[in-house]
Amino acid sequence: MLTWINSYDPLPGEFLFLDRDGVINADSPDYIKSWKEYHFYPDALKALAWLKSRRINAIVISNQSALNRGYIQHEDFWDMHTRMVAAIEERGGAILAAFYCPHRPDEGCSCRKPSPGMILAAREIFRVPSQGCFFIGDRASDMETAERGGCRGVLLDRSPLKTETMDAPAPTLDKRTLRRSTLMEAVEAIYSSSPPGLRHTQ
Repeated sequence: MLTWINSYDPLPGEFLFLDRDGVINADSPDYIKSWKEYHFYPDALKALAWLKSRRINAIVISNQSALNRGYIQHEDFWDMHTRMVAAIEERGGAILAAFYCPHRPDEGCSCRKPSPGMILAAREIFRVPSQGCFFIGDRASDMETAERGGCRGVLLDRSPLKTETMDAPAPTLDKRTLRRSTLMEAVEAIYSSSPPGLRHTQ
């Protein structure tokens, strides 16, 4: 597991876990291998600024097997991460921390989603409470990760044309799973619809 901590002093508010590729930026079946291939969703930058303005701590949870597949070097990966964080901050947003799994599926690690290892590590470091915790992702495996990590899943369904290789959402999702089309719609659904103390009962 690769861990980046922006600050050990989170904002005095709530915590939100979110995937990277397909949520913050456009995904690709060929992997995102350089900053030239990294393209923000405009609504994601707006949503991250919206979250910061409401003292909600955003934590990235992302599989990045392109590293151990040899498609991207570590220095290029961290350059892309640094540029991502800087661009988010320039637009008024913030990332508290990022947890990345560099392993291939055949390596059998405990951090690769849908295993909850990255979420559990983040929860331990930042003392994230068990109630009112959400994880936003764009795949069925993200929803499984959310459940196994003690979070409620929120599925971003940006494209109805995903193929099996992109892990298209399965029809057997938990009935409590929220489904939205953009990250902005997702965060508004979570944080504008009910008081903080009631979010874990939705």
